[in-house]
Amino acid sequence: MNEYQNKVISCIRLVKEQIKAQSLNYQTIADRLNISLLTVKRQLNGEDISLSKLLALCDAAEVNFSEIWQTVDETAVTHTIISDEQDSAFYNNPHLLSFFIELFQQKRTPEEIKQQWELTSASLHLYLRKLESLDLIRVTAQQKISFRVREPLGFGSESKVIRKEVANDLKQMSKRYGSGKEQSEFMIAKPLKLSVEMREKMYQELWEIVSRYAELSERYFIQSEHPVFNLVACGYQAESSEKPADIINLTHFY
Repeated sequence: MNEYQNKVISCIRLVKEQIKAQSLNYQTIADRLNISLLTVKRQLNGEDISLSKLLALCDAAEVNFSEIWQTVDETAVTHTIISDEQDSAFYNNPHLLSFFIELFQQKRTPEEIKQQWELTSASLHLYLRKLESLDLIRVTAQQKISFRVREPLGFGSESKVIRKEVANDLKQMSKRYGSGKEQSEFMIAKPLKLSVEMREKMYQELWEIVSRYAELSERYFIQSEHPVFNLVACGYQAESSEKPADIINLTHFY
């Protein structure tokens, strides 16, 4: 999905909000446009609509197109967060997560995944129905897939999937930096004393910049040949046992 399509989808969402706020109904919009109710519903719930049709919808809903387009341009990137139910399903079924990644990020069709992994038709059906029951995808009667989530897609702070991945990542980092070999990875560990307000501001700024790069990664580079790297950012209150060591008398250094 390209940048234009993402903006159009965001505009449609704002148009729908305005329609609801004005207590209009879709039939009224259809009458103003002289089209069927089904067509209006399809346009307002689809992902592929021309600019001319979007402008017509805005006129019918008495929405200023320039204003909503500017609003979309100025809106900060936000993650779509995986729900607790979805997270549990991925944690308990890692193969389901792999299937979804192939579908959502790698943009592979169900048939391509079936062929690559030599899945049976029954297994493919189970994967798709499970993702549909989790409200991650929608499968049409013609077996076309539409996604119920958008990039950048992320997991919440309590995610069991992420906790497991972070634990593995930290183990790998420990081995890498304990080897004494020169590494190309970026790492920073910095104890800070800040007010609650300043700490929250820092977290928000970090979240926004990572979200921007996550969006670039997931939208434009996910199918590229660039190598994958993991970014783990942790912030936590130091335990009392982590205070600096006492300065003691010595006879030698190890």
